[in-house]
Amino acid sequence: MQPETLENASRRAYRELRQAILERRLPADRKLTELGLAKRLGISRTPIREAIKRLLLEGMMQRRKGQGLFCVLPDAGEVREIFDLRLRLESYAAAKAAERATQDQIEMLVTSARRMTELAHVDEDSEGLIARIDRENALFHSLIVEATHSQRLIHLIRATVDISLVTRTFRRFTPDQRRRSAQHHTEIAAAIAARKPLWAERMMQVHILSAEDTMDQPPLAEDWPTAGSEPTGKA
Repeated sequence: MQPETLENASRRAYRELRQAILERRLPADRKLTELGLAKRLGISRTPIREAIKRLLLEGMMQRRKGQGLFCVLPDAGEVREIFDLRLRLESYAAAKAAERATQDQIEMLVTSARRMTELAHVDEDSEGLIARIDRENALFHSLIVEATHSQRLIHLIRATVDISLVTRTFRRFTPDQRRRSAQHHTEIAAAIAARKPLWAERMMQVHILSAEDTMDQPPLAEDWPTAGSEPTGKA
């Protein structure tokens, strides 16, 4: 077996650290260190350092002045605020995309919606599937934002959308909810392709409100581990 390259080790460190944060297997109230994380994951400090840089940019980790490194997940109030901002900004973006999207952007949106539908009908429930849905969802929403051709709106949405929260939402979806979410993508893409701003705006509102309702449900066991539980070192 060939030795793992630094690039592959960095990707693995990022993936495993990110998953541990999303599953709340890392303490939010205690300082983390590169050495401690490296020991937990069995990965050297250099790829851990690279993974931390990515997670800092995503807002899933934070360096607090005079205190050190901590993982970050929004509390219930912050979750409501994030969805409220998404409801306003992304619905507006969908309307503007219906007015301004190029034909190439419309075709990419329709293709992405089709792939999401295919993923939503895969008969399995695995981390691999969630990761693929997560990536396709991120692509779909980023295509809509780019189709507004508004740098100000692009920056606002990128600063508002919490990547970890979006992923946690997908982890809570049932198969039926995944299929409904995929249908929303199809409707949004159709509205933008038809150059119908109000239709696109309303469908995006339905899409985000549906996701918010999922987060309002009782937390899953993996979202809230028992007090005093420790990370297993596996993601």
